[in-house]
Amino acid sequence: MTAPLTLPATTVPDPAEAPGLRWGVIAPGGIARNFIGTMHAATASRLVAVCSRSLERAQVFAGDFESDAGCAHAYANVDEFLAHEGLEAVYVASPHAQHFALAKKVLEAGIPVVIEKPMTLNADQARELFALGREKGAYVQEAMWSCFMPHYDVIRQVIESGVIGEVTAVIADHCQYFPFDPEHRLYAPELGGGALLDLGVYPLAFAHWAAGSPTQVHATGTLTATGVDEMVSISGLSGRTVYAVHTGLGARSSVEAHVLGTRGKIDVDSWFFVPNAFTLTQFEAGAHGEDRSVRFTYENSLPYALPEHPDGGNYGMAFEIAEAARNIRAGERESQRWGERDTLAVLEVMDRVREIVGVRYPEEEN
Repeated sequence: MTAPLTLPATTVPDPAEAPGLRWGVIAPGGIARNFIGTMHAATASRLVAVCSRSLERAQVFAGDFESDAGCAHAYANVDEFLAHEGLEAVYVASPHAQHFALAKKVLEAGIPVVIEKPMTLNADQARELFALGREKGAYVQEAMWSCFMPHYDVIRQVIESGVIGEVTAVIADHCQYFPFDPEHRLYAPELGGGALLDLGVYPLAFAHWAAGSPTQVHATGTLTATGVDEMVSISGLSGRTVYAVHTGLGARSSVEAHVLGTRGKIDVDSWFFVPNAFTLTQFEAGAHGEDRSVRFTYENSLPYALPEHPDGGNYGMAFEIAEAARNIRAGERESQRWGERDTLAVLEVMDRVREIVGVRYPEEEN
């Protein structure tokens, strides 16, 4: 009798058990609300300082996230914000084009920084930030939240175990429909707009996670009237593994991810980069063999539970927050789960794709 197919346990620790740090946030918009809301609900870290170009906006945000640590201090000046006593980490949540300048200020102050994905507009900017972090002895992490989650961890363990054999293909897509609006950040070149940096970074990061950095990159795409990428199709080769990635602003897709191997496959459910489930299938030898499959269900497969989200959302950001807290407290300079090598590999692919389809941002002209 064939033994039942099993899955490894996740190696990602419970976020609630990570050390609590005193955090500051720059640019208190929607993504920052998710980050700090998750922090307070699912980890021991707390918000102590907020910085926005609008003091009133910073004050409102601080009031909305008052915690057992009290109400965070609000600032409209970055230098004053960075001088806040006891600040242990900063989350940069601004539009993409502002990441580099803001994170550079944080690192020059010697403060650990977590930067919303994509970390910067291009790989050169990211290299400079990582180098500055080493010079200042400060931690640097890209907030690629999906790659810190338990289901990604289990997927990588499955791949490395050889259960699905040699990985021959990775397929992932992330397309959403946004009506054209030149005022929207996704259509604004000066803000780092376009599908690739905002949406395509997820399937590209998944492909890197599953198969490594590509040695060849090919792409085709269309541009919007404002000159940013609208729809992009990317193919790559990593060793003997091919991958196909699709992203765009002009249509909705299934938002799924698949890893194909010589002996099996992994199919990740729609919205593959959020806390989610996947199915592992192993092919039996012979034309008439019966395939074996087992399903990883996020809610039921973890040795711990995250708090229930009141709006039916998720607290998936807890894992990247906890990763940063553990590493910063331990004196590390980067994450071993998603570090400099990983961030640069994905940015280098996006740089090449933008070069092929013809997207260059105003900041890069200087």
